[in-house]
Amino acid sequence: MSAFGPQVQGNYRNSPQKGRVQYNCSRPVFFAFAIFLVFCIYPLYSQDENDPSGYISSIDIIGLRRTKNHVAHYPLEKYIGREASSLDLNEVYATVKDTGILELVSAELIETEEGIVLRLIVKEKWALFPVPLVLAGSGGSNFGFFLVDRNAFGLMDQAVIGGMYGTGGITAVAMYNHAPNQKGQPGWNSLFMYGRREREDQDKDEKTQRLYTTDQLRFSFGLYYPFTGHFTGSAALSFSHISLQKKDINPPPDGAMLLGFTPGVSLRSSDWDGYLLSQQSLSLTYHYNFAIQGTSYHQMELRAVYEKSIIPGFRLAVKGGAVWTPGSDPLNEGGPQRAQVDILPRNFSARHYAGFSAGLEKHLVKFQMGALSVLGLWQCVYSDGPISGNEFDYGPSGGLRFYLSQLALPAMGANVAYNLNSGLYQFSFYLGMDF
Repeated sequence: MSAFGPQVQGNYRNSPQKGRVQYNCSRPVFFAFAIFLVFCIYPLYSQDENDPSGYISSIDIIGLRRTKNHVAHYPLEKYIGREASSLDLNEVYATVKDTGILELVSAELIETEEGIVLRLIVKEKWALFPVPLVLAGSGGSNFGFFLVDRNAFGLMDQAVIGGMYGTGGITAVAMYNHAPNQKGQPGWNSLFMYGRREREDQDKDEKTQRLYTTDQLRFSFGLYYPFTGHFTGSAALSFSHISLQKKDINPPPDGAMLLGFTPGVSLRSSDWDGYLLSQQSLSLTYHYNFAIQGTSYHQMELRAVYEKSIIPGFRLAVKGGAVWTPGSDPLNEGGPQRAQVDILPRNFSARHYAGFSAGLEKHLVKFQMGALSVLGLWQCVYSDGPISGNEFDYGPSGGLRFYLSQLALPAMGANVAYNLNSGLYQFSFYLGMDF
């Protein structure tokens, strides 16, 4: 008998050879190999999946001159903790460009002893400058001059002071917007406006239905809080006083003095395809205006924008807007701009709107100062008010857009729209503003 015979318990069998016992080691070897896999191989796999060294640990921004470091970091903090191998640099570009102040020159991931660093080299746009504002078209012309700082105190705050003069009268504006620049802190905005306005309310055929002159004084203060990188809540208080100065054609019976409360919510995101910065946004706002003098009224407003790249430099562009203002007097009616359409006269007046436009935008050429694109849309809009009653209008709209790259300034462009219902064209040119 083998020397091992008396010590073996269980897993053995008799050998064909007389007097010998043969040990079967297949099961112990299998279990040993399984244990080896669990305790040796799996930890290596697990480490590759969960090792913090594969994730972005910090962000380094090079090229800041005026902007404070923590302010530039704030919108980029969402990338800390993200897996480096899955980072989309086009998304980073969109985040930087969406600040309106910074332009991304290059981005790279650098491995260090502390982890992976997302290093960005940026260039600051000119943010403090005088801005000529021009709005000209079928509804008249307005010219203005503003001193604008879109990076006040290096905090990406916006400060504006200036005025406009033109067909509609004269307006003076002072505004300050403080952007959130640290997690957990709200932003705020304030506005002062005075205007003497010759208001002309028209129907869709551009016939004047009301003509009168008002003096308007307005103050407002609001808070807004970004709950996430995409979702923001806001609330504002306002005071406005409107007095009638001249009563030419069908004027309102009297002026108004109003205290307003405006809560709202909004969703927003953006992406970059290498040519165009596209946004997707949705906002809902409720206005309640309590009348010290005049008529109290409610108003609901919805706005939506959906821009999405089909191929780089060629995108789908969809916009919509709706305004509901029951029981308001003529002083509080609005124009079609809030429905995000331009096939109606700019002086068209109604209480309720629901507008929609959809089309395509194509990048044409890029210059040192910016980029030029062409946009074509189909628009339709429902309106309801004392002047025209229930109206449904539709037609094509299109034009050129020029996006400035070196200035933190909105686009400028030219547009033409044709209303198939009325048979009238609407022309517009704008610099530093859009409807």
